[in-house]
Amino acid sequence: MAKIALNDSTITDTTASDHITYKVYEYQGQTPDYCVSWDNEGYCTRWDSDDIYEWVDHTTSATVKGKAVSTVTNVTIQGKAPIVQGDKTAENDSYNLPSGGVYVSGSHTSAQGSVTVGNSNNVFINGKSVATDSSTVTTHAGTSSKINGGTSSTVTIGS
Repeated sequence: MAKIALNDSTITDTTASDHITYKVYEYQGQTPDYCVSWDNEGYCTRWDSDDIYEWVDHTTSATVKGKAVSTVTNVTIQGKAPIVQGDKTAENDSYNLPSGGVYVSGSHTSAQGSVTVGNSNNVFINGKSVATDSSTVTTHAGTSSKINGGTSSTVTIGS
C-alpha cells in the first residue's frame, strides 16, 4: 500500500550533470620568443618568452535537494495538506568547486521542480491525482526524483 505524500515531503537527492559553470585561470602556453638584449652590433644576445594564462570555463555536477509544497487548502491528513500531481517542489543545489575555481552560473537556492506523477490507483483530491511515497518528481534541473519522506503513517492508497 502506498502512503500519501504530505506537505514538506522530501524528495530523493539527484545529481544534475554539468549544472554548474565555473572558471579557472589556466596556463595556455608561451608567447613566441622575443629579443630582450642586443650586442653592440645589434644582434640578439638573449631571448625570452612569457607565459600565457586565460580564464577557461568548466562545468561540474550539482546535487539537487528539495521537498514538495502542497497547494491543497481544503483537505488535511495528520494536520498537513496532501501533495497532488502538479504541486511544486522547493529545491536548492549543492556543489564543490576545485581549488582556484570561480563560480560563474547555475546555482539555485530557491528553484522549483514539479510532482509529475501522482498515483496509479485513481485516487484524486480536487480533481488531481494524489501523490504517494515514490511518486515521480521532475527537478528544476530536469533530473528525475521520487518523493521519499514525509508521508502519512495513517492514510494509504491501494490494497
